[in-house]
Order: sequence, then structure tokens, then C-alpha cells
Amino acid sequence: MNKQTHVLLTSNGYTAGVSPETGGSLLFWRHDGVDLMRPALPEAVDEKAADKTAMFPLVPYSNRIRGGAFIYWGIRRTVPKNHPVVPDPLHGEGWQRVWSVKEQTETSVTIAFSHNGKNGFPFAYEAEETFEIADAKLSASLKLTNKGGIPMPCGLGFHPFFLRDDDTVVKFKNKMLWAHESAPPRERPIKVPPEWQFDKGLKIDTLELDTCFGGFDGTAEITYPSRSRKITMTAYGDFGHVVVWSPKGEKFFCVEPVTNANDAFNLASRGVTGTGIKTLDPEESLRETMTLSVSER
Repeated sequence: MNKQTHVLLTSNGYTAGVSPETGGSLLFWRHDGVDLMRPALPEAVDEKAADKTAMFPLVPYSNRIRGGAFIYWGIRRTVPKNHPVVPDPLHGEGWQRVWSVKEQTETSVTIAFSHNGKNGFPFAYEAEETFEIADAKLSASLKLTNKGGIPMPCGLGFHPFFLRDDDTVVKFKNKMLWAHESAPPRERPIKVPPEWQFDKGLKIDTLELDTCFGGFDGTAEITYPSRSRKITMTAYGDFGHVVVWSPKGEKFFCVEPVTNANDAFNLASRGVTGTGIKTLDPEESLRETMTLSVSER
């Protein structure tokens, strides 16, 4: 990683690296050289692999579109597969696009890209992402604007990777289970089973999840007893869902604030309510912001 591969943000000993070319991703967030999140893997920038970084944007939708198609305005819309393993289109398009720098200061950067509605998501749009660092707080914002001539269904989210220790505890409110990807797809959400109720905190190292929860109020706490550290996530606006990915045997996990449930386009087209899908009229924009704050515990 050198000066040409990322934009460096600094604030009183805190640093963050942003790579516009690697899917608008965050490469690292550090305090006095100590990583606060899982940093990008050495090959991430060369491979333009956003899923090997510290965080990447989910735009213009979160998670997957099952079967690579959905019906909108009575028309079947197809979306191409974009992952080497997952059979469905996943995580939107932003994480696989090259973004360009629009504005930059010592503590912030705004990047953007445009999509013409062809060879991918079947609607035209513009996306902007802003990262800002202020001492112990890192902010990330997304803005999505419909550039087509008809309403556009959409969603937004962030996909951060956190360090996982044996004693790491994750805490947030959840009420519904929308999807557990190792189980058959659900048509409607169910009540969260007791073993996955995070409201009093659960040790993430004991859980193997790829799961979308509803009833999220936008706040999550990640506590590291052995590091005497706590990270607080505050997701503003419409982040009513959260995806937890905790793969077995890995030293990381993800807590992803998202506006829409897994496969929300298809569920909404079948009359399921509460999916979180947003609809933007031509030239209308959706803006969402998340902050991560670190403190001593």
C-alpha cells in the first residue's frame, strides 16, 4: 500500500485510508498505528477486492437478489451474477466499481460514480460516498440519486469488518429474523430465536451466522474486554435491518447496517411489507449515514 493507492485521512492520532478504485472501500481505521477494524488484506488493492478491505458500501441495494431477477412495474428485471461463489447478484454494484474523488480535505473525502442502467442494475443512478474522521469518530455517508425516467427501487448499507477475539461481545436490538443463509429462504420474517437475541450482548466467537435481522434501531456496541476497547455504531435514518456475518474459523465478523432485508425486491413484489425497500422518483435522492466511535472500556 503506498501513497497512490489510497486517500489518507488524519485527526489527532486517528487515521483512515480510503480507496476509491477498490469499490469505494475503507482500507483501515487506526489510532496511533493500532488497527480498530480488520485492515485490508495485502492483496486487496491490487485485486480491487473490496470484500478484502475494512469496509465497503452497499449500493444500490443490500445483500442478494435471489434468482437474479425481480418484478417491478409488472416487468421482469434481470440483474447479472457478480460473485464467484454466491449464485445470486450480491451487495449491489458500488463495491465492484471505480469511484472518483470529488472533494478532499485532511479529514474528509467525497467520492462518486455513475451507472447508466445497462450491463448491471437495470436503473440509472449516481452514487456518492463521504468518509470523515474526527478524533475517535469515523463517519461514512451514502447518497443515491435516481438518474432515470421512472421510479427506482433501491436500498443502501455498509459492510464493515471487525476484529474478532475469543471474548468479543456484540450487542444490539433485534426483533425479527428475515433470513439465515444456511437455511431455506423465508417468505416472511419470524420472531428471533432466543439464542440469537443480541439485546443483552452475545459472544460473537461462539456464533456462526450469515443472518438478516429486522427491528434494528441503528445502534450496536462491540466490546473487546481483552483490548479494553468498545466500538459504538450509530446508523441514522432508515437503517431498520442489520446483517451479521460471522464465518466459522475466521478472525473477523461483520455487523452491517442496511435499509433493506435480504431479497427485498422479490419479497416486496409479492406483497411482503416491512422489507425496507425505498423508491426514488427521477432526480430524487436517498441519503444515509453511519458513525463508528471508539472508546476505552
